[in-house]
Amino acid sequence: MKEKSQVSLKQIAAATNLSITTVSRVLRNKGEISQETREKVLDCAKKFNYRPNLLIQGIQTGRTGNIGIMMPPYDEHWAQVIRGIHDTIVGYDYAGIFLWEDDQGIRTPREKETFMLRQMHRLIDRRVDGVILWPRVSEVYGAHLDELESRNLPVVTIDHELDFSDSVVTDERLGAELVANHLYRQGHRRIGHLAGHQEWSWAKLRRRYFEEALAVYPDVACIVQAGSDDAEEIPAAARRLLEQKPTAVFAFGDWVAFEIYKVASQMGLRIPDDLSVVGFSDSHKFSQIINPPLTTVRQKSRQIGIEAATLLMERLTGKDKSSKRVRTVIDCELIVRNSTRAV
Repeated sequence: MKEKSQVSLKQIAAATNLSITTVSRVLRNKGEISQETREKVLDCAKKFNYRPNLLIQGIQTGRTGNIGIMMPPYDEHWAQVIRGIHDTIVGYDYAGIFLWEDDQGIRTPREKETFMLRQMHRLIDRRVDGVILWPRVSEVYGAHLDELESRNLPVVTIDHELDFSDSVVTDERLGAELVANHLYRQGHRRIGHLAGHQEWSWAKLRRRYFEEALAVYPDVACIVQAGSDDAEEIPAAARRLLEQKPTAVFAFGDWVAFEIYKVASQMGLRIPDDLSVVGFSDSHKFSQIINPPLTTVRQKSRQIGIEAATLLMERLTGKDKSSKRVRTVIDCELIVRNSTRAV
């Protein structure tokens, strides 16, 4: 069987009796070319099923047309964020290279950082034009700031802020205030918060704004249990919080709220009769399927992805040439379901 090969500019030039330079200008839509010559080249290219070699173009232009995207499709929220990024970059004729953290049996923090650094190098070695990161990954990037800056790569982070990156964040103050005010109006005066890992800016802000929102009510006790992102540690943290007998709990994520449901059941607590629970993100996997359906803060997931990709594209296309870092805040809304009730 004859081995198939990619059609080259040289072959099209030979078939049309034109120079390689002229063929290249037509196919790249550059320069003044007569309509007759243009049609001649394009007809030949179509006949040969020609596709441009973007690797060569990347060498010539210094741009590969690839974007590195480091975030996990953990749940519906992140899937929609990724969809927003994808739909935006393809509109600019860019392609995404998706990588994310995957334990693969990795347990120690050092092993995880080594793995994430290797993921980062996979993107850099493929000469991506820019990068979009989620919080945990961005911490690894932050530790290797010099390496990124030396390559002048534009970076956008989601739900995490770094000195050298643009960022897109959910309005944590609004979300926390919506939850606090909802629970207070329902009569709850002993309210718990299972907080996320306090090394993450979004988790610190979520906790801080929730405590501030409740602090305006002098008759409210706010009980905070510092949490973790480790699924194995959440049940014990939830139990420690529930042992302090709150009448309502605000979980830092929907999946954490689901763990609180399970621990509450083990402790003989009924939701919402004995305990009201509120989550964050409105992930369909948890918020609408678990019983009772979860009251939660709905993030505008796809819009977050669109805004992150748009920021990056504006940097790459030169629409935004300022050295000032851009921080875009996306609002959110409280979706009230049956996991909360008045007391």
